Amino acid sequence: MKGHHSVMFIAFILFGIIISLQFRGVINKSEVSAKELTVQLQAAKEENRKLLEQISNVEAEREQLLNNMGDNIGNENLNKLLGERDYEYLRAGLTTVTGRGIVITMEDALAKGEMDIEEYIIHDSDVNAILDELKAYGAEAISINDERVIFSTKPVCAGPTIIVNESRYPPPYVIKAIGDPDVLYEAIETMAQVAFMRLADIRVDIEKQDQVVVKKYHLYRSLDKMFEDLEVVRQ
Repeated sequence: MKGHHSVMFIAFILFGIIISLQFRGVINKSEVSAKELTVQLQAAKEENRKLLEQISNVEAEREQLLNNMGDNIGNENLNKLLGERDYEYLRAGLTTVTGRGIVITMEDALAKGEMDIEEYIIHDSDVNAILDELKAYGAEAISINDERVIFSTKPVCAGPTIIVNESRYPPPYVIKAIGDPDVLYEAIETMAQVAFMRLADIRVDIEKQDQVVVKKYHLYRSLDKMFEDLEVVRQ
């Protein structure tokens, strides 16, 4: 009986050693895979950066060629077409716009005691309500944290952050709008939703400015934006 216990004891020790060695092998393999993936990701990001730079240069050259054609030839029809193109680019959000307007800064309230987190953070419905109001009162161009608002832009919540044009942003949220500063200011300042946010101590500051810059929508996106919120999960 004693010999049987000794054999069982040795067997359990050997079993433990085998399991330990297998576990270490899995961990080492995971670490190697993670390192390889990291190297590949960095290489992809660098290639993406170079391609975006090339695209930017080509777009600049194209714009210069089109402008030179209109200016040098003096072709009224061509200049008219270029003007129509500029207008459509503006409507589509594909050109940077500078002009008078307002800047709205929004930030979550500080947590208080047993207060539910839903009561002191900014929700996508709050942001979208402000965007709708700006559009209704004639804003020519709008951006959120320098992400251009286009026809398909619909900010959505992702925990305590929002996703705009596939990029995630934490507060504060800075909304820029070009248009009549007095009209836009009055429209946002008198919103019931803004009043409710302020009652919850959510910061909503509205400032008129003579020169607001709303950047263009980027058709080609950086891989950094696509991967910055991903987390490594080991199974």
